[in-house]
Amino acid sequence: MTPPSRPVLLFAAADPGGANAILPVAVLLAGRGAGVAILDHGFLGRNAPAGLRRLPPPGGGDLEAWLDDAGVDGLCFGTSLADRLPLSLARAARRRGLPVTGVLDNWMNYRARLEMDGGPLLVPDLYAVMDDKARDEALAEGVPEHCLRVTGHPGLAGLAGEIAAAGPGWRRDVRARLGLGRGGRDLIAFIGEPVARDQGAGPETPGWRGYTERDVLPLLCEVLRPHARTLDLAIVPHPRDDVAALEDLWQQCRGELGGGIVRDVAGRQVVLAADRVAGMASILLYEAWLQGKPVLSLQPGLVRADLERSVRRPGIGLATQSGQVPAAVAEWLAAGPGEPRPDGTRHGEAPARLADLIQHLAERPHGEA
Repeated sequence: MTPPSRPVLLFAAADPGGANAILPVAVLLAGRGAGVAILDHGFLGRNAPAGLRRLPPPGGGDLEAWLDDAGVDGLCFGTSLADRLPLSLARAARRRGLPVTGVLDNWMNYRARLEMDGGPLLVPDLYAVMDDKARDEALAEGVPEHCLRVTGHPGLAGLAGEIAAAGPGWRRDVRARLGLGRGGRDLIAFIGEPVARDQGAGPETPGWRGYTERDVLPLLCEVLRPHARTLDLAIVPHPRDDVAALEDLWQQCRGELGGGIVRDVAGRQVVLAADRVAGMASILLYEAWLQGKPVLSLQPGLVRADLERSVRRPGIGLATQSGQVPAAVAEWLAAGPGEPRPDGTRHGEAPARLADLIQHLAERPHGEA
């Protein structure tokens, strides 16, 4: 590989959450004239704008040599719990003395994301977290204080503007595209997650939550079926969901409920158009909370405290036992809309704030952020 004519700031992320968090920063820095490149790998590689330079992923071997050959002089990576390549590159960059920035995208597994490959804790020069809640919880998990910076969530930078633009006419148009929530019927968004695939279907699996989506969706449908004449359920699949299996599950438990699997409308648009939102622990629940919508987290049988902490906010209903679900759903259905929360506006500054920190870090060879 021929080294590029100028140094490269490499952005790497495999999962949707991590990719969405770092991509706005990459775009902003490229617009400032920085030598930005995207690792053509995972969700980031598939979804980055065509105008951004791409580097093919290493085919194995010496990652430090690969970084040298590519002319990489800094790395920003989105954290993951499944794909090891971004973290492996971060370790190689640290060994080379390159500045490394890790970007968190959700309120859980702060430390685990930095050691998910089985190695020792990787301490980046800069570990960007979304808010004070994330910072405090990361500290409690043993992430060193010196690397933590509260930047906001870059992946939510445009949300406040989208909330403002999602007026009645816009919402009607989205509902028409969905074919749901029309004629005075409520539109409920259910946010899917591939829980069984990611955390297993039983306690023998590390990371087991205590439930899977195959427990949660039937419970919700059972409680909603008496209201079938007044509402529709839009099921938003995760990018890693097995949509055919999710469709089978829906058909098994829907009864007389109207609704279906959303296929051609983005999850954020569905949430913006919905009257209320339910799910498990997806960040889309947080987005709905920012919008002021009634939000319900259903995690029956939950055995992980971090997943409870990740959704616990004033105004988010939570059921951690099956017996709590009927009352929690009733309270959620009775709740009216609130005002958008100011946190959404704060996230709008996150890409510029993080870009400034990364550029400052690049000026210090040993990563004094």
